[in-house]
Parts: sequence; C-alpha cells; structure tokens
Amino acid sequence: MEEVSGPEDLSKGLEQQQQLQQELASIKAERERLHYDKPAPRAPEQAPPSNILPFPKRQLPSPSLRCGNALLLDYLYGVEPDALRDLPAERTHQLFDFATSAQAARALRCRRRMLARAIDETCQRVGQQARLLCIAGGHFREAELARELRHGGFGEMLVFDDDAARLDTVRKSYGALGVTTRQGDLEQLLAGECGLEGYDLVFSAGITELLDDHRCERLVQRLFQSVRPGGRLLLANFLPGVSAVAFLEGLLDWRPHYRQDVQMLSLLDGVDYNQIASARVFHDIGQRIVFLEAVRYG
Repeated sequence: MEEVSGPEDLSKGLEQQQQLQQELASIKAERERLHYDKPAPRAPEQAPPSNILPFPKRQLPSPSLRCGNALLLDYLYGVEPDALRDLPAERTHQLFDFATSAQAARALRCRRRMLARAIDETCQRVGQQARLLCIAGGHFREAELARELRHGGFGEMLVFDDDAARLDTVRKSYGALGVTTRQGDLEQLLAGECGLEGYDLVFSAGITELLDDHRCERLVQRLFQSVRPGGRLLLANFLPGVSAVAFLEGLLDWRPHYRQDVQMLSLLDGVDYNQIASARVFHDIGQRIVFLEAVRYG
C-alpha cells in the first residue's frame, strides 16, 4: 500500500522548489554581472580581400555575333594595362594573373597576332588597293598589331558587327587610320543580304564558334562569295581539350563550338569546289586554335 503524503511533505517540497528558483536567479544575476551570457566584442577586422576580378561589369551580350565579351577581351589582350591599379588585394591579383596567363588566354593573344599578320601579308601582296573585311570584329584590337593599317597600306578595312557600341569603339580607336564600320546581324549574313563582295581577305576571330555545323556551313558559303578571285577566307576556331578553358568560358560568358581539323575543313562542303584554288588548316603555336584558310580560284 502506497504512503499518502501529508501537509508537512507538501510544505517541504514547496520550500525546496522556492530555494531552487532563488539559486537559479542568483546564478543568472552573477553571470550577467560577469558578462558570461553576452558574446565578447570582436576586435575590428579588415575587410576580406575581394574575389572579384577587376574587370568591368559585363553588358548583356548581343544575341548573334557574340564572339566573347569585347571589354573583357581588352583586358586579356593587355589593352587595359591599369586594370589592377588601386586594387592591392592579393587574391584579386592571383585571379587576374590566372585569367590572363591561362592557356586559353594565351591562345586568344596568339590568335590576335596571327590575324594581324594575315592583314599585313594581304596588304603587302595586293598593295594599297587591298580590301579587307572583318566579321564579328568586336573592338577590332588586331588593328593595333597590324603595321600596314598604321601606315595606310590598304584600300579598305571594314569591320562588320551587330553591336553599335562595339562599332563606336572601333571608330573612335581606329577611324583615324581609315578603318570603317558597318552594322548588321547574323541573319542578314546568312541570307546574303549584306552585299559584301570583292574582298582580298575576309576573316573572323571566332564567328564559327557561335554556330552549329549546318548554319556554319551556310555562313562559310556566304563569306566565301565575298572573297574576290585570288583572295582568301580565314576563320579561327578553338580546338577541344584546352586546359582550364572552363574558367574563360565563365569569365567571357562564352560557350563555343569546339572543332577539330576535319570538322573545319568540312565547313567548305557548301562551297563549289571549282571555286576553291586551295584549302588548308593550321594551328597556333600552342596547338589550341585551328585556322581554316580557303583561297578563291582566279
């Protein structure tokens, strides 16, 4: 049989409960006095170094002739030498160095030099009547490396692009050299509506990378029709397997169609072979970019 608690036991229990509450209140007051319940103030710290590359904010890309971002390409080309001024954060420097020294970035600079060399070679071969056409030219930074453009050894240098702001930069930078611009879009090129013809050199740094094989074949056919007899078409395309290229893809908001040699040659399938005097593919010095060159018969 269970023992029933009496009034004395209930009174004793209440006293113990009150005593426990008093002890807890005393402990809490002491902790507050000693600041145990408050986090200790942190010592002031310097702001963490930025992980953002010192590149300008990217503009919305044009939907058709987007061969990378022209502003960011300027940094990779070294056109903006003061990019790191007033940015001492070590990690920012490391990211910038990686972006500009990676294989893909070096390939872009080599591509620029090789296209500038093609401009010079054409002007030297044809003389001051030489007509040259750059497709999807961006800021056309090849002009800074092409000696014949600086010395006026050409008849026409036309940069074709679909973005008015990029073309405005070309005019401001190289209009005094005689470089002209024309705005038009990819669909106009594919439809043959631009009336571009009679050029000694038609070239593009990366328009083939924007298109699948079917549309690219159509475009190559149209561009080859713009070449005069004896002139040449020159197109550049990234090869697959370039080390760390994904970093550049993210940086430039760039999703290229990579192509092997045989795929570049097959882009000439839409051209009448009776019009082709010669065709070849070759690479940059680092074997990262493939060039397609086709000379028109005549």
